[in-house]
Amino acid sequence: MSPRNPSSDSSRAPTAPSARSSPRSSGFLTNLLFSREFGVIVVLVVICMIIPFTEARDRFFLQGNIQNILRNMALLGVFAIGQTLVIITGGIDLSLGSVIAFTGMLMALVMTRLANYFIPEVSMMAGLTVALLAGFLIGCVHATLIHQLKLPPFVVTLASMLFFRSQSLLINKRLPITLQDFPAVLFLANGNLFEGTRFAVPMPLVILLVVALFMIVALHKMRIGRYLYSVGSNEQATRLSGVNVYSVKLFAYGMSGLLGGLAGILAAAYGGQGDPQVGSGYELEAVAASVVGGANLMGGQGSVAGTILGALLLYTIFSAINLTLADPNLWQGTVVGTVLLFAVLVMAFQQRRARTA
Repeated sequence: MSPRNPSSDSSRAPTAPSARSSPRSSGFLTNLLFSREFGVIVVLVVICMIIPFTEARDRFFLQGNIQNILRNMALLGVFAIGQTLVIITGGIDLSLGSVIAFTGMLMALVMTRLANYFIPEVSMMAGLTVALLAGFLIGCVHATLIHQLKLPPFVVTLASMLFFRSQSLLINKRLPITLQDFPAVLFLANGNLFEGTRFAVPMPLVILLVVALFMIVALHKMRIGRYLYSVGSNEQATRLSGVNVYSVKLFAYGMSGLLGGLAGILAAAYGGQGDPQVGSGYELEAVAASVVGGANLMGGQGSVAGTILGALLLYTIFSAINLTLADPNLWQGTVVGTVLLFAVLVMAFQQRRARTA
C-alpha cells in the first residue's frame, strides 16, 4: 500500500466544508430577505425616510411622540400576540375588542366595590386577578365550543363579541368607572421605566417584551409550540399522531383571552377608567398586525416578532396620519383595511412563488 500524501489531503480537506457551508449561508440570506419580518422592517425604514419631507417632520421624531407610538403599539402587540396564536391553529378571535372592554370594566368594578372594605392593595390585586381570570375563561369557552361542538371560530367569537360588548355597557349602565384612586394601576399604562431619564421606557412596552419572550419560548422551545403549528397545518394528521388537539386549542384560545384581559387592564389604566366603549375595532387591528407580520389566515404560520413589527408599522402610520391630516380618526379604518389587503396579497404571491419553485 502506497503511503498517503499529507499535502494532498490537507489541500482537499478545507474545500469540502466550504462547499457545504456556502449553500447554507446563501439559503439563510435568501430566507431572511424574503421573510415577512424583513419586509416590514424595510417598509418602516422607508416611512421614516419619507416623514422628514412631510408636515410631520417637526414632531414625529420627538421623544414624546416616539414614546406614544411605543405605548400604543405595545397595547396592540399584547393582544395581537394572542390573536396570532389562534390564527396559527387555523382559527380567529373576533371577540378581543369586547373582551378588552369587558375585563377593563370588570376590573374597575371589583376594585371600586372592594375599596370600601379593604386596603387599596388588596382590592387592586383582586381586580387584576378577576380581569385576567375572566379573559382566560372566555377563551377556554371559545375553544370548547369550537372543538367539542364543531362550531366555526368566526361564528363563536362573533357571538362573543356582541355578548361581551353588551355586558360591558350593562355593568355600569353605559357609564365609565374611574380608577383615579388606584395610581399603581394607572402606572402600568402611563408610567415609564427609568422615569426622568433620556432612556425612559413605557411600562406597556416592558410588559409586551415579557409576554413576547414567554411566547417565543413557548412557540420555539416547547412542545405546545410545535403542536400549535401542526394543528394549523393539518389538524386531522395531528390528531391521528396522538396529539390532544383540544388541549392545544385550549392553550391558543385561553392565552388569547388571557392576553385580552391583560390588554383590558392596560386600556383601562391608560384612560384612567373602565370604559365600556373602548376596544371597538381592536380585533381587526390585531388581525392586521398578525397577518402583516406573516401569519397565514389558513393556519400553520405566524410569529411573535412579526406580530410586534406589524403592530409597530400600524401605529407608525397612525402617528404620521395624526400629525399630517385634519381628521386622522376618519382615516384609521382606511389604513387598517389597506394594510391588511396588501398583506394578504403579499401572502398569496409568496404562496404561489413557493408552489412554482
